[in-house]
This record gives sequence, structure tokens and C-alpha cells, in this order.
Amino acid sequence: MASSSNDPFIIAALISRSQQGLLTAGEQEQLDAWIAASDENRQLWMELNNPGVQQQNVRAMARFDEDAALERFLANKPVKSNVHRMQFLRTWKWAAAALVVALGVSTYFLLINDTRTSDGFGRKSAQHDIPPGKNGAILTLADGTQLVLDSLGDGKIATQNGTQISLNNNELIYDASAATDGAAHNTITTPNGRQYHIMLPDGTEVWLNAASSIQYPVAFKGKERRVKVSGEVYFEVANKSWQPFVVEADKMKLEVLGTSFNINTYDDEKTIRTTLLTGAVKVTPLEGSKPKVLVPGQTAVLSKQDAPEGASLTVTETPDPTKIIAWKNGLFNFDGMDLYSVMRQLERWYNIEIQYVGKPDNVIFKGKMHRNTNLSDVLKVLETMDVNFELKGNILYVR
Repeated sequence: MASSSNDPFIIAALISRSQQGLLTAGEQEQLDAWIAASDENRQLWMELNNPGVQQQNVRAMARFDEDAALERFLANKPVKSNVHRMQFLRTWKWAAAALVVALGVSTYFLLINDTRTSDGFGRKSAQHDIPPGKNGAILTLADGTQLVLDSLGDGKIATQNGTQISLNNNELIYDASAATDGAAHNTITTPNGRQYHIMLPDGTEVWLNAASSIQYPVAFKGKERRVKVSGEVYFEVANKSWQPFVVEADKMKLEVLGTSFNINTYDDEKTIRTTLLTGAVKVTPLEGSKPKVLVPGQTAVLSKQDAPEGASLTVTETPDPTKIIAWKNGLFNFDGMDLYSVMRQLERWYNIEIQYVGKPDNVIFKGKMHRNTNLSDVLKVLETMDVNFELKGNILYVR
């Protein structure tokens, strides 16, 4: 077994080679030994493999002018021919990329360890940070009783009109096989900093983003299955052609059969957006525009602005619908998003308050990150795009 090294630059070089797929068997063994040596090393390894940190290295590479550096090198060491020059150039670019990644990893390694011992005496001190959101929700029963689901253990938690409600691994499950009727309604609500997955009594699966809710009957007994939502919700609707599925939202309703789609109806957004991934959805504004039927890859955009003729409904093409449901898959996808849209996402997920100092430029962001990372790690990536942040308590100041 190879011994692990504590030299940060040796470890940084091994991590850099690992990210490029260049490790030898001996180097892999050495890196594995270092990772296994302590919980701190394992945590650091996970942080360094965070896509946000890797994006910083990519941006560093983009700012590195390898051609200018090469010209300076060749001025002191001429090559024999243009062929040799091109071969050397290709080698140089790979070497430059590896150098920037290694330096970035080394700097990050030293920065992380330095911030953990910031009192000047080598003692580790906790840094103010805000952890990511997690799974959890509040279930409101038909009689008004509220249950905090992430504080309950597995097993049956309630019975409503013959429908048994239970928890299994923090997932809410309804058994309506013995239901007497569907008159009783339940509501699931996710506060800021929470998300939740639920299977409705008909087998439809629902994912709620932070600050969202869904109201539904404990059994679907009528000619249709009708629910009401707010916030952002993703559906995978069980296909029952004899019993259409209807979603009520602010200023609109959706009619579907077997379909997967995402609806965003947050109060602080200017539009209500419904994106279809599979199946078909009929979108009907409650006033104004005529209904429209979506096909997969389309988004219905309903304006919220009050107008004499009512809300305006348009349909746009969505080349990558998976970007819309990145949140459901545990990701932030900031590609093409402006500053204010990104800040609204962070405000909901980290349960913080955003305050703007002055009027910041409306920066357009790129890239994606895991949502299971601390706020500070997200801000480090966003700051590479010339935005400054200051966190004081639960308030994030944007400059």
C-alpha cells in the first residue's frame, strides 16, 4: 500500500491528473490512501470534485494566454521547423491546461485549509455559512391538523375517509384501496429551504420545489382528478384515460392524461410557465387568451400583467426541457439566467433574504451546480462573473 503524502502540491498534482484521467496505478493508490486517511480529506475530495470548483478551473484556463506564453518561450528556444512548431504547440496547450488546473486545485486546497484555521493559532474555527435545503414538508390534513413530515418516522401517520397515509423513507404514500369517498382534501406545503416528493392516491408522482404547495383529495373518486398548486411543481401523471387530470394554478388550468410536465407559478415571477416533457397538455387561461395544446419540448408562458383583454398566453420552443427540471434532479442550471432570477432561486433554496446595494448590472450567468452544496460554494462560483456578495446573518447583500 502506497503511503499518503501531506504535501498539498503533490496531492494537487494527483487530483489534477485524476481529473484528466492520467493517473497511473501507483498514483491512484497514493491518492486513494490520502482520501482514506481522514474525514477531512474525504470532504475536501468531494469539494474539489464539485462542478462549481471545476468550472472555476475552466475559467482560469480561459483567461490563460498560452499563445503569448509560448511566443515568449520560443523567443529564447527556437524550434527547427513549422511542423515541429505545431507539434510543440499542441503539447504546450495540454501542459498549460494541466498547469492551470493543478495551480487552481493547489490554491483551493490551501484556501480551504487556511479558512478552517483562521484565528491565527492553528485552531479550527467555524465559518459563517448557510447549508443547502433538504427534503421536508408540512402535511395539512382535512381537519386542519398539521404534521411536519421531516420530523416523523416511517409508518402510518393518519387515516382520512378510509385512505391510509404513511411515510416510507421520508416519502409520503397514500393507500386509497379502502377509501369511502374523495371529499377530504390534504395539502402539502414546502417552506423555503425544503423540497418534497409525493405519490398521490392515483399513482401520480409529484415533486415540489421550495416555497410550493399542492392540494388534492385523499382519493380520486369522480370523473376527473383535480389538484391545485402554487410555486413550482413537477408532475409525472398516471395514465387514466377515463379520468382526466386537471391542475389549477394562478390564472390558468391544465388538462392532461399521462404526461410529465413542470409548472412554475411563483408569485415573485412575472409569468407562469408550463413546460411539457412527454405527452400532451391543454393550457387554458382563466381569462383572456384562447387555450393552447403543448407538444413535448414546448413551454406555455402566461403573463401576469393586468390588461383589459386579460392575460397573454404564448408558446415557445424549449430545446432542452431538462434544464427546466434541473431542480428536481438536484441541480442549479444557471445557463442564460439573469442575476435577479438566480437570486430568487437562492433565496428560496437557502431560506435567505436578498438585498441589492445600488442597482447591480443584470449579469447573464452560465453553468450548473449541485444544489446540495453550501451557499458559500455557490457564491464563489458566481463571483467569478464579477458579482460581489456579502452575507450578514441571514441577509445576502448583492453589489
